[in-house]
Amino acid sequence: MVRKPTRDTERIGRETCGFSEVEMLLQEFWDDRYVGYCERLREVTRVGYESAWRCHVEPVFGSMELADIGVDDIELWLSGFASPGAARKAWAVLRQMLRKAAKWGYLEVDVTRLEIDLPAKPLYVPRLLTIGQTRRQLQGFYGHALEAWLIVDSCLALRPEEGYGVDWADIDMRSGITHIQRGVQWVAGHEVVVPPKTELSDRFLPLPRFAVRRLREIRNGRKGRIIGDLTPSQAARRYASWCKKESLPYVPVQNLRHSWATNALEAGVNIAVVSKFLGHTDIKTTARFYLRPEIASLKEAQSIWERALIGQ
Repeated sequence: MVRKPTRDTERIGRETCGFSEVEMLLQEFWDDRYVGYCERLREVTRVGYESAWRCHVEPVFGSMELADIGVDDIELWLSGFASPGAARKAWAVLRQMLRKAAKWGYLEVDVTRLEIDLPAKPLYVPRLLTIGQTRRQLQGFYGHALEAWLIVDSCLALRPEEGYGVDWADIDMRSGITHIQRGVQWVAGHEVVVPPKTELSDRFLPLPRFAVRRLREIRNGRKGRIIGDLTPSQAARRYASWCKKESLPYVPVQNLRHSWATNALEAGVNIAVVSKFLGHTDIKTTARFYLRPEIASLKEAQSIWERALIGQ
């Protein structure tokens, strides 16, 4: 018979290490406790967790007791995934569940803290636009319904949901200062307006002068979102199809942000400034994902080292 903890049991479990472990199936933990926790998450995150649980975690571990899930079970499960990326996403959900179970007093030993062999993470090198390709792309969208969106998204290095959420009223047409204060996501067939991802993501960013001039011409009394009545998925498809039709340089929407950051760093913008522009909480995130010197910079570094070596 499964014995569920009382509030006192939970409190004792959290405050001490010597409590008697509560017998509970992972399925019961999901239904009774974890689903309620997920209600606090962004809908897009919650939908992803639910999908990973339903497709990968529940079929293998749902009928197992929390205390019976061991390192060998986890590693055997992870080895059965065809994709390292899918394995790591499913593992992130199981790990989160077990850590919460330990924190809330349902589990004495948190196996996620032990060394677990994960599938090798594939190296991701995003396709980026050079500064010249960005120029060509912007010119190719002149007069297009998504021109304003592309200008703002490309010039301000926005996350995809941030770009879709920009309203004409967010842009000061005199100064070009744009308030990034919301995101719009397409989740499970409907639109969701979300707050900024982090505290620093709610930010004011300046547009370059050419962008302000062109946006003044485009606006012409328009109100509402700069993507008009399009949904995020519709805007992404139209962006991709126009690039293909006109033979314009193309990268996925999220890589417009990567392109701006990489080109700004390559041009000599201080990494701390780029980090603030991107709305990162930690400058290490900027360095990890965007500080990728081009071969020209590497050659220059090598030349400097060579001159020092030979004393010239």
